[in-house]
Parts: sequence; C-alpha cells; structure tokens
Amino acid sequence: MMRSITRLIALSLIALCATSAGAQSPNGFNSTAPSGNWLVTVDEVIQFQGREGFDAPPALRPRAQVPLIDIIKPEPAPDLKVKAPFGITVHFTGQPDSPIDPATFKVMYGALKLDITGRITKFVKVTKDGFSLENAQIPVGRHRLTLQVQDEKQRLAERELRFEVE
Repeated sequence: MMRSITRLIALSLIALCATSAGAQSPNGFNSTAPSGNWLVTVDEVIQFQGREGFDAPPALRPRAQVPLIDIIKPEPAPDLKVKAPFGITVHFTGQPDSPIDPATFKVMYGALKLDITGRITKFVKVTKDGFSLENAQIPVGRHRLTLQVQDEKQRLAERELRFEVE
C-alpha cells in the first residue's frame, strides 16, 4: 500500500513538471524528449514500473569471450583460513579462438595492488595452463591476491583470492 502511494506521488510530481514543459502524450504525460535537466521522460518512468522495475534482477547478457582463471588450491570459500606454508594451484582456460599468453600473468597484493608477480615466478613456471606453488610463505593475517592473465587477443581475465593465514 505504501509503495503504491509513494509511486503515485512520484508519478504525479513528475507529470506536473513534465506537463508544464510541453506536449502531452495520449496518457496525459509528456512523452517528448526530456527538456532542461531531466534525464528521462515520464513514459520511461512508467515503463520502468516503479519499485517492481527497480527490484527486478538485471537482464542476463551473453558472456564475454574472456579467458578463465580457476583457483584449485586452496579452494576459494568465504572466510577461507589456511596455515602457512600452503599450496596455491591455479588453472587457466583460454577461449577456442585464442590461447593464454603466460607472459601476461600478474599477481597483485592487497587493496593497493602491489605487484608481487616476480616473487611468485621465481619459484614456479607459469604456463598457458596455469601454475602450482607448493609452499607459499605468507605471514599471519588477512590477505588478498588478485590474479590476472590475458589471452593472445589481449582479453583480460581477473580473479581474486581472499584468505586468512592462522
């Protein structure tokens, strides 16, 4: 009931402002392009369906053709806790039209995305299929690693691993 009243008041205010600006559509609202500082027309507001339109899930879009990064170990989970040293295994999957370019692999640490790629690549060889690091030494605390890799068409994949070392 309250939502209906709120929607009716909002539509009435918009209609009042819109009708003072110009021509009206058959439903009594201004359906011309927005004038002045208005970004949408009243008809667009009506099509949006108020609260129902606001709460509706976004339309599904076709998935972009990008490579994939799968973190195999440690298995990503909310509130992931590990004990150091621990293993990190990552698998890359390129799209059929373009393989992974291992030279583009990067690992960034934390919110500031400090590049620590060299610290990892001195222990492992990164291939088009991924890499496996058996004894990752990371101090106690909460950590965030952002992994990136591109395919040969420069399409970027990014995956984040958040964990806490106990």
